[in-house]
Parts: sequence; structure tokens; C-alpha cells
Amino acid sequence: MRTRRLLVLPALVLGVLTTPIGASASPADAPWPQYQGSAARTGVAAEAPAPPYRVAWSTAADIGDAAHASGIPAPVVADGLAIVVGRQSVDAVELTDGSAAWTAPRSLGPSSPPAVADGEVLFVEGGGDESVSASTSPTPSPTPSTSTSPSRGASPSGASSAIASPSATTTTSTLVAIDESTQRRLWSVALSDVSHTGVLVTNDLAIVGADDGTVTAVELATGKDAWNVDVGDHVLAPMAADATQLYVSVRPETTGTAELVALHLTDGSQAWRYQPTGSVVDLGAPAVGTDGSASTVYLVSSDAAVRAIGSDGTQRWAAPLYTSTSGAPPAVAADAVYVADQSGMTYAFDRTTGAERWRFATNHGAVGSPVVTASAVLQPTSDGAVTALALDTGHRIWEGPVADSAIFGLAASPDLIVAAHTGSSPGIAALETDAGAALEDVASPTTADPGGLVLLWLAAAVPITALLLLAGRWVGGRAGAPLLAPTDDDEPLDPWEADLEDDQ
Repeated sequence: MRTRRLLVLPALVLGVLTTPIGASASPADAPWPQYQGSAARTGVAAEAPAPPYRVAWSTAADIGDAAHASGIPAPVVADGLAIVVGRQSVDAVELTDGSAAWTAPRSLGPSSPPAVADGEVLFVEGGGDESVSASTSPTPSPTPSTSTSPSRGASPSGASSAIASPSATTTTSTLVAIDESTQRRLWSVALSDVSHTGVLVTNDLAIVGADDGTVTAVELATGKDAWNVDVGDHVLAPMAADATQLYVSVRPETTGTAELVALHLTDGSQAWRYQPTGSVVDLGAPAVGTDGSASTVYLVSSDAAVRAIGSDGTQRWAAPLYTSTSGAPPAVAADAVYVADQSGMTYAFDRTTGAERWRFATNHGAVGSPVVTASAVLQPTSDGAVTALALDTGHRIWEGPVADSAIFGLAASPDLIVAAHTGSSPGIAALETDAGAALEDVASPTTADPGGLVLLWLAAAVPITALLLLAGRWVGGRAGAPLLAPTDDDEPLDPWEADLEDDQ
């Protein structure tokens, strides 16, 4: 086992600053059942409310404040619930009003996105405290919860209603499946190291990565290992998949270059391995766009670039960014790829060529991935705001506060945008369309507008010129003839003529 390293990138960072594939449930029942909506991690919402927005509800969750949050507590939405993995619990709230539906205990460890499939909630627990306060603020052991909302059903006949205790491990992680209705533990699988990737569900498999480079695939129905592969070095970022392959970003342990590894979903065997040129120590979380039988993997890299890699492992294109990113996956729509860097600059690139279409400077830091709806690109920020940008122009059409600290991720349902956030009141908030508000149309402050600049120059120059002319006439009238003015009987004076004659 390799020595575990406490890393924040591209595991998508501590929040302390800084068409579903293979899903078992239908989109209507589970509109956002795993991280970024699907195993492909595209971040595209088939149905979502349009901006402008207002906060519909906000509720507390065990995500942690700015000093205690660790990992990626991004939300998922399934079966009328918003679910998020916190520090020592998995919390579910009702989409209708944000009221608590249930809480299931979890062994302390970095948060990572859960997944919902076939009535199961899958999550990772354990690994210990990785928050910035870990060395000075011990956290007590979790206390098992026995409370379940009556509206969410009871235990099967003859079974206890108590929820099983979390695993006791604190040095490695465990993959857990619980019943969504009763929160009873169905099965668990011990992992070889701490896991930050979250759970990916595809082809009836639950797949997780570990910091020591191990990728484990487990059968959803039984909890039995399907395959287990060591891809080398560290697997920190969420993984992505298309219909046949799993895509894993691998970070070198000490020196070397990051790699993207493609594994066959059937048995975990390696399909190919891509290594970028130059000094690239990090490749962020991948997202997959599929056209027919061909897929392209999109990801960001530590050299401040976004890259497109074909499903055969060859690079299609690379485009520069203003600064590096948090490692969050790009959002991949039908014809464009959207990504935000850590400065908050949000970009749209042509999906085929990589040509930049627009960029917008939000002037907010960004750690979470964008989400694409039918009407806007939604970018969560590290100071608790959400910015909505027009798909075609990149102009800001709405922006509003949700929390007072980082938003780790967004999830979409037909009526709500759900945000998981840290801060003084960490938890989950929901945005709904505000029919009484108006949209904006604001160009990026970094965008040049020649026509507007000319108009602004004229607006300033004309009054100033007029004032100078008037002042000149007034001064001339008071001072008499100018010193070099010609007289009636003399030729016009040349101020430089005397000097020329002296030189001769």
C-alpha cells in the first residue's frame, strides 16, 4: 500500500478556501442520481427551472463549517429527496419544503458524492478527519441514529427499525449501501485506502477509487467484488464512464506526469493510458461526451488548460485558461464545453474544435462544476453565490447569494436547483424561479466594447473641449495679444529662427 497523502487537488478541494448512463432509475424518478447528473459527469440538466431565481428553502446538514469541511459534499437528487454526504452522517431532505426526511450515521471521513440506484443509497465512509481543524479540534465518535421519517416508510415486517452503526474504521474507507426507505445497511465493502472519488454507478456496478491507486467495482445487487485494479499512484478525483469504458485520472505520488487511464467496464482491464506533454502533475475529474459510438473525454489540467481526449486515448485539442482550476469536471453539452477556473472566469469552448466562444469574469472564486440547463450555465462560487450566464453570449443574466461560504456542487430537478454549501450555517439550499424578478444582460467586465468605448470617449471629450475653448477665449481677452502674435509692420515671428541664425 502506498503512503496516503493529504491532498486537496484534484479531489476537488477542501471547502475552506477554497442522459444518465447505466443508471437504473428513470430520469423522471431520479433526475440527478449521482455526481454531475450521470456516470458521464456531463452536468447537463434535461429539466430545470429557469433564472431569475430566489431561495425556496434552506436547511442544515452535517457538511461542516469553513474550518471543518473536507472533500466534496456535492448533492444528488432522487425520488423526491436531496441527499448529501456530510462529515458523520448522510442527510436527506424533502424537495418540496426542505424538511428533514432522514439521517443515517457514517464513520468520520472526507465527504464525497453519493449515488442512488435501485432503491439503494451508496456512499463512502471512514478515513478520519482531514479538515484544517483536525489537529486542534478532536471530533467525537458518531452516535448511531434511529430516527426515520414516517413519510419515508418503515422497516420490513419482522425487522428492527434501528439503523445499523457505521463501521469503526478511521484509517481507510468503506463503500456502503443502505436502503433508501429504511436506511438499513444492505452491504459494505472495505477499501484499501481513503477514498475521495465518490461513487459512480453504471452497468449495475458501483465503482470507487482510493488514494493508493486502487479502483474497485462492486455488484449493486449483492455487494460482491466484480473486479479490483491498481492503476498506479493516487486516484483522487471523481471518475466518469460511457457505455463501455471507465475514465480515471491518476496523480503521481511524488514526481512525474499525471495520466488518464481508460478501463474496460466488463473486467477492469486497461484499454489505454494517456499522458499529456509537458509538466502536468494534475488532471482533474473527467466528463464524457458521446456522439453515437464515439466518446470524447474532457478534463482540466494543472497547467491551466482544458483538454479533449478521444475514446482511443489520443488528444483532440487543448485550450488555455486564465488560471488553473480546482479540478472539477467541465460541463459537456451537445455542442459546447463549459469550465470555470479558480479566479471565477467561466468559459465556453466549441466541443469539436476547442475554439473559445466566450468567457465571463464572475469575480468570484470557483471550486464547483458548472451546470447546464436549457436556458443558462449555472456556476457556483466559493463565496456562496450562483451566477447564471446566457448560453449563446456568455452574458450574466442573473446572480444571487445562497450562502456565506463555498458552494461545493449543484444538482437539478424540474422545479429546483439544489446547492450544498459550507459556512456559518452549512447545509442544503434550493433555488426556484422568481417570476416577479427580471433578467439582467451584463457583458463580462473583461470584454472589449469598441462602440461603447467611442461613445464614452465622446461623452467625456466634447464637454471638456468646449470648456477649454471657452476658457481660452476668456484668458485671451484678459491678457491681450499673445507674445508671438504678428504686428502690422513686422513679419510673423519664428521662435526657432534666432537660434538657427546664431548657429550660423
